[in-house]
Amino acid sequence: MNVQPTGTITFLFSDIEGSTKKWGQQPDAMRVALASHDRLLR
Repeated sequence: MNVQPTGTITFLFSDIEGSTKKWGQQPDAMRVALASHDRLLR
């Protein structure tokens, strides 16, 4: 049985400013930043 949500549904979009450049320059730091970002949003 597929139960559809009811009531108000909220979508949240977020961005880490400058992340594309930072991934190229500091990938290890970005992994940490993205993990922190994901924890905060959960």
